[in-house]
Amino acid sequence: MTYESTITSKGTITIAAPLRKALGLKTGQKVRLSINKNRHVEIDAGTSIEEFEKQREKILKKTKIPAKLKGLSARELKDIAAKEMSKK
Repeated sequence: MTYESTITSKGTITIAAPLRKALGLKTGQKVRLSINKNRHVEIDAGTSIEEFEKQREKILKKTKIPAKLKGLSARELKDIAAKEMSKK
């Protein structure tokens, strides 16, 4: 898939909808851009909480880890952070 974009005077570009869809990019999402050894720009969209949870659950189902060593889920961590932020 190849698409052409124009750089604006502010240095922004638009990523074509088919590329955003293929990468699972959402409005307002942060991405990391880097230049590889061939001077090509690479986009790293990271992992969403939902994807992280799915992968975590798959791994935990395959391994025998005691409950006390499994740690908190992303949802539990998010809830604790929200609670702490509301105290301020």
